[in-house]
Amino acid sequence: MERRAGLVRPGAAAVTMRTWNLVAYDVRDERRLRRTARLLEGHGDRIQFSVFRCRLTKTEVERLRWELGQILDPEDGLLMIALCERCAMGVREERGRHGWEPERTFRIV
Repeated sequence: MERRAGLVRPGAAAVTMRTWNLVAYDVRDERRLRRTARLLEGHGDRIQFSVFRCRLTKTEVERLRWELGQILDPEDGLLMIALCERCAMGVREERGRHGWEPERTFRIV
């Protein structure tokens, strides 16, 4: 949250806060399938053939939804689930390893 002179501006943190999103799709046309996968590879990590995890802001989620809407047909399926930090930490990948921790924003040199 943004603070100025002891005041908190509502919604200031929500704009830049990134949350985990689980994105799954079922695309029936091979060309649209490749375009969808290529788009999602630019936004997150593939965890299964048609399932991605993406750490996005609300604005990025809406933009991704719009971009996918330009590719997908009504016959295709799309599922986007936003996960809170607590829920994301409860997700276990194979072999019991966490992979949903927030990314680090620093680099050790």
